[in-house]
Amino acid sequence: MMPLTLQLKRPVPAEPARVWQAWTDPAELVSWYWPASFATSCDVDLRVGGRFRISSAAAGLAVSGEFAAVEPPPAGRLVHTWRWDGEEAETLVTVEFLPGADDGTDVVVTHERFTDPGDSANHAQGWNDCLARLVSRTRQR
Repeated sequence: MMPLTLQLKRPVPAEPARVWQAWTDPAELVSWYWPASFATSCDVDLRVGGRFRISSAAAGLAVSGEFAAVEPPPAGRLVHTWRWDGEEAETLVTVEFLPGADDGTDVVVTHERFTDPGDSANHAQGWNDCLARLVSRTRQR
């Protein structure tokens, strides 16, 4: 079976440097990445070879990975592995922070190496929800 890839693009009403900060600063990331009821916590070692972990004791889930690329704007790209706690499968996520209309940012999330269409669809829903919270968060500032 060929690995599956999903790609989502979302305009965010904030400049790329601001969106980059929201995505890479642990204090900001926990405010939008998962729903507030999840009481999210995270650790981020933002460098190539550095690791991240995002977890929620309330929801009973955690994801972690290792950064393969850390390129702040204007290049604006993060690449990292993605592995849910308790699962063997590891996928790859690339997030691009591209200049968008009206001084905003087009965030492009490419999540690849899925082997199950259902898993890919579940992640597409999760990323859509995540990006909607990011848009809401950046509008509040």
